[in-house]
Amino acid sequence: MDYKAIYYKIIENAKKETENGHRQLGYFEKHHILPKSLGGTNEKENLVKLTAREHFICHWLLVKMYNKGTAERNKMLCALWRMQCTNKVHKRYINAKAYEVLRIEFAKIIGETNSINQQGNKNSQFGTKWYTNRNTGDTKKFKEKPIEEFWIEGRNLFHGEFSSIIVHNNTLHKANSLNIAKKIWDEYHAGNYLSIRDYARKHDLYSSTVTKILKRIPLFNTVFIGRSHNNQSNKKYIGIYDEA
Repeated sequence: MDYKAIYYKIIENAKKETENGHRQLGYFEKHHILPKSLGGTNEKENLVKLTAREHFICHWLLVKMYNKGTAERNKMLCALWRMQCTNKVHKRYINAKAYEVLRIEFAKIIGETNSINQQGNKNSQFGTKWYTNRNTGDTKKFKEKPIEEFWIEGRNLFHGEFSSIIVHNNTLHKANSLNIAKKIWDEYHAGNYLSIRDYARKHDLYSSTVTKILKRIPLFNTVFIGRSHNNQSNKKYIGIYDEA
């Protein structure tokens, strides 16, 4: 089917009716014969008055005029998708089958476009690092290290469960920090870890931070012997926190 010929036939008929004064009354919409996204202008020669139905059909034909995957078709598809909405002024309808085909193709090109736009330095997160607020436990991304000392480089260092963390002289103070320590203790011994450092690496944490938290467990000094804490996890310690 020659979609281009049909398109320009509608345009020419609309122009003739306008010249003959037959489009003085009623509702009409301004249409760019060569769409602006394809290089068209706002010059009078590139504008035509169309009925809402004609306008919608012309944008549908503009999509069909270009091959799938081309930049021109993608632009026309986006323009048509914006037109498919119905409101009190613009009443445009599209049948279910055509809508499904249009929606699938539209979703695909939007997904591809977003993927390209988020690559490299186009990504809004490019060059950022995760930091954890040791006073609140919140984690955020920053492009530069915050000047406040309470921001520690690393993500979710306290498993997102501390609401108020204060570290003074390498001592962790928190009302429910023992509960958090128990959780990490059980998680450590439930896994197959050779050391605290091994656990910390797997969870993208600092081993010193994990050690501070685990020292809240009374059994810590018995289980973790030596300054390097090279102690393999042991399931027998799950749920066991105090000396017998």
